[in-house]
Amino acid sequence: MLQIQNLTRNFHSFRVLNNISLNLERGQILGLLGPNGAGKTTLMRVVSGILPQDSGSIHATDGVWPKIGFKPERLHFPEKMSVRQYITMMAQMSGFSSSETAGAVGQVIQLVGMEPAQEHKINACSKGMRQRIGLAQALLGNPDLILLDEPGDGLDPVGQQEMQAILHMLRNQGKTILLSTHRLNDVKALCSDIAIMSRGRIVYQSSLAQVEKGSSITTIICDGDLTEIQPLLESLNPQIKVLDHTVELGAEAVPLRRDVLRLLLSAGHDVLRIERPEASLNAIYAKMIRQ
Repeated sequence: MLQIQNLTRNFHSFRVLNNISLNLERGQILGLLGPNGAGKTTLMRVVSGILPQDSGSIHATDGVWPKIGFKPERLHFPEKMSVRQYITMMAQMSGFSSSETAGAVGQVIQLVGMEPAQEHKINACSKGMRQRIGLAQALLGNPDLILLDEPGDGLDPVGQQEMQAILHMLRNQGKTILLSTHRLNDVKALCSDIAIMSRGRIVYQSSLAQVEKGSSITTIICDGDLTEIQPLLESLNPQIKVLDHTVELGAEAVPLRRDVLRLLLSAGHDVLRIERPEASLNAIYAKMIRQ
């Protein structure tokens, strides 16, 4: 859908985005992680067209620029308007005709679960309700690419589940979502891919499936070369791999670790240690932002 290449953005002498490259694919929910000040919001504003880049490029991979909806983290509304009045105003400002406005407004209000409160004044709405209003506004016009900056902020557990259900539905419709969040549980529940930002750079990118796969590997490290018993060990399971003095057990082979240890000891090898790398999302995130 979009290819971002070598993107930079400066505020005066401070480089906020430093050579960012990222692909956004159709139907993908990409979780954008990082501490405050990492550059996540600035990246979203540049992708949405609110801010220009200083260098680098963003182009549509299929030659057609997608419709973009953006929900910022900081939401500012006309407090005396009702929810429906505000969304109606935003639809009209977005170019909807009079005949299209009512249907479009009703659709997004229903989608975000704000029908019971659509006549409420915004100044009476909770922070979680304001998040829904912001999402409804972002969904006007049926955008192809949806940029969401901290959409779960202020939602109670039920509201978080409902928000996740909405985003899953949007993904199933073929929407692409760039999701900036501090909630790692939301990333695990929602995202197909992740990118971690720190100090204006992307320091880690992966599919969530690859992260989860990596966390299940167990490595047994021995005192000597295992070439002699390599065929025997690898015959136990296709996910057992022997290299020099280590035995790597994939997820399906982990239950066989006692059999592997027995064979190693029987062959006269000492086991120096057993490692299970901390490849969980939490561990990777903590490691990347310390760099």
